Amino acid sequence: MKQQMINALGSAHELEVLYRGSPQEFIRVFPEVFAEHPDAPILQAWRARLLFENQREEKRDVKPSRWTRRDIWLTVALALGAGTLAKLPQLFSALDAGRFYSRNVSGIVVGALIVFFLVQKPSRTPGAARILILLLAAGLYLNFLPHQANSQTVVLSCLHMPLFLWSLLGVAFMGGSWKDRAARMEFVRYSGELLIFTTVILIGGMVLTGLTFALFGMIDMKIEDWYLRNVVVYGAVASPIVATLLIERIVDDRFKIAPLLAKLFTPLFFLTAVSYLLAMTLNNKSPFTNRDFLVAFNGLLLVVLGLCVFSVSERAARESSGISDMLNIGLVSVTLVIDLIALAAILFRLASYGFTPNRLAVLGANLLAFVHLAGIVSSSMRTFRAGRVVPDLEKWIVGYLPVYTAWSLIVAVGFPLLFRFR
Repeated sequence: MKQQMINALGSAHELEVLYRGSPQEFIRVFPEVFAEHPDAPILQAWRARLLFENQREEKRDVKPSRWTRRDIWLTVALALGAGTLAKLPQLFSALDAGRFYSRNVSGIVVGALIVFFLVQKPSRTPGAARILILLLAAGLYLNFLPHQANSQTVVLSCLHMPLFLWSLLGVAFMGGSWKDRAARMEFVRYSGELLIFTTVILIGGMVLTGLTFALFGMIDMKIEDWYLRNVVVYGAVASPIVATLLIERIVDDRFKIAPLLAKLFTPLFFLTAVSYLLAMTLNNKSPFTNRDFLVAFNGLLLVVLGLCVFSVSERAARESSGISDMLNIGLVSVTLVIDLIALAAILFRLASYGFTPNRLAVLGANLLAFVHLAGIVSSSMRTFRAGRVVPDLEKWIVGYLPVYTAWSLIVAVGFPLLFRFR
């Protein structure tokens, strides 16, 4: 980018094309180019432009120091609306609770979060109508799937559609900047913080529920059934909405829990992964015939991806490489070995027992994770050698996310039709 900008100093059009093609990279490199050519009139004009846009962006995106009355009313309204939708099987006995929740609970929760961001950031979301239409279409599709006993494709659809819904939430969160690398990384940060804050709120709710039962039990009042059917339902659905309000309005940008926990648990997971491989080898345990091994492997893949992403998400661009980078590289490398074993085991089961929707879905997910992890290892090695975060690492991490979205749609929509709802 730096060399391209220097070559384009004689053309305002070419500089504009470079900026529009990769604005974050252009802004990052600009100080270096300006320092080498401070007398270039076109760079002086660009310096004034970028300074003005940066000040305007800071004013527009600054977070209030505390929540407003509007924020509270919006959160309460969304919590009541989502909670009421979650209670529909209780209000209408004709609805099968198992079928309803398996196909709608993710849409109810994610839909409430989408509305939250569409209301809070209307100017940044020109495609709000398209987001809501896709959200509604996904919900209708799941509910119109046939209710067949032991249908693998229907179960896979219910498991993979939430990932697509989460992608819609990302578009609502990022608004018109959904193609921008920095905006995608910000959504990744939000996702990690949301998971942690929601978990903390739910744990607090469980403690409150236990104390409430104990206190009312001492005065011989049995409120368990009413409490579970009402307070717990509304509280569980409201927890991610309240967590989002806390993240957006209260939690300071300098205090992020997800990257801290990622750095804390990375060495522990590294030791666990290495110990697991050694123990499996010494005990002559084969993952080729044991399905539980594959489940454990896939769980480890998800956790390692999360640890790597959250570790990088809050790392300063000029922060020097250290032991945490070495541990990340080691953990991902060991996980790649485990993923190779898992892929071999899946291929063995396909060859031995035949093709099924479940096996194809697991194979595809493992292949996607393997490619993603391999790219992370390669970029992390370049980062370690450079002594700082290189743009390729963040670009690879967040640039690969649409691949997961595409795969979730293939499994959720394509598999039921391809396998005729088997």
